[in-house]
Amino acid sequence: MRNVLLGLVLGFAAALPATADVLLIAPSAPLTRGSQVTVQVMFTNPGDVGRDITVPTRVEYRLVGNSAPVEGNLVLVNTANAGVRTLNAGAFEQHAYELNVPGHWRGVGRLALSLPDNPTTLVEIAAPNVQMANLADMSLDLSEDDDGVVDAIVSAVDEVYEPDSEGPFGIHEPMYFVYGTNPDEMKFQISFKYRLFHNIKDTSPLRWLQNLNVGYTQLSFWDFDSASKPFRDSSYKPEVFYDIGDPTDPDGLILPGLGLRHVRIGMLHESNGRDGAASRSLNYAYLQPEFVYDFDRPVEDCGDCEWWELSVRPKVWTYVGSTSDNPTIDDFRGHAEVAVRLMERNEQRQTGVGLMASLRKGDAHDKATLQIDATTPFPFVQKLFTPNLYAQFISGYSESLLGFNQKDTRFRVGLGTRW
Repeated sequence: MRNVLLGLVLGFAAALPATADVLLIAPSAPLTRGSQVTVQVMFTNPGDVGRDITVPTRVEYRLVGNSAPVEGNLVLVNTANAGVRTLNAGAFEQHAYELNVPGHWRGVGRLALSLPDNPTTLVEIAAPNVQMANLADMSLDLSEDDDGVVDAIVSAVDEVYEPDSEGPFGIHEPMYFVYGTNPDEMKFQISFKYRLFHNIKDTSPLRWLQNLNVGYTQLSFWDFDSASKPFRDSSYKPEVFYDIGDPTDPDGLILPGLGLRHVRIGMLHESNGRDGAASRSLNYAYLQPEFVYDFDRPVEDCGDCEWWELSVRPKVWTYVGSTSDNPTIDDFRGHAEVAVRLMERNEQRQTGVGLMASLRKGDAHDKATLQIDATTPFPFVQKLFTPNLYAQFISGYSESLLGFNQKDTRFRVGLGTRW
């Protein structure tokens, strides 16, 4: 097992009073968790007359830090020096004590001794500094009772780890539950994304993994008018995608002069989960940049300041694999769409009215689909009532996979999340 340095920072000098007579000195030898090291304790007499000191054979200590607190005892190396003695004015004595380094403790903490003046020092107990790339070259024998394997893995992870207060989950596509003029027109969508490597430091060479996501979207049409209230059709859309830039950060522009906030590259599978003649499924790879323009945004950070944001998100895709379930779907869905969104927002999220219009053009010259979504917090109760008022108009094709070649015009209203 590789040794590491036990780094000790002595910050007691300025804090101790003039009558201090016990100091804790850093051990000079490198150590590992579970090892035994020597700690030097210095007894001093800064006064003008002699004074008695007591050199104990055992000294209680307490180690406090990010890990659980640990208590134990230091043992005097030379027991012949134990006892009460007189220390002349201006003199000092240094005595060695053995410390058994806790095998499960790591990180930075404060080591305090139960001696006069409560001498303390900062201490760091670290695992071996192994780079992630070296793990594949290590010869590991898991049959041995050795903490080195665990220490190496923990250290390698800590090299790139940094806590993320926002967490890995987030809303992906708009989520809503809307209802039309006819009971069979009820429609809802749920959508989440998950960042696979959200706790990687910005300074790590692996920071590019931060923007790798998996997502899931489900779009369902509920025939609420029928006796059994079945789902007329549903689309299940798992996907994996990578963001160049940060789509959630209003300052996350990768090309500020052009207003390019981010570019998303992804692969998506869509299926309605049915078999036989009603089966529909397809796969496609897509590219989606987002261009943003802010109206009257404050130059400096002002907390909850609000402004209007205009974003344009063109999207292009290509179908991957067989489209035998939907042999003419490209005539109705095509290979491109553009969405334009205007909303009132602050640094974190939408705060007021939001409007989004998307236009998708099929490969056939007369096949196009227009969808308009509008959302706004409920007046007067928006601080207590989380969902927004949500309205949606759609006219065109491929609202559902099963009826991708049927033209529908629908208007629905209901509840939805903020964008």
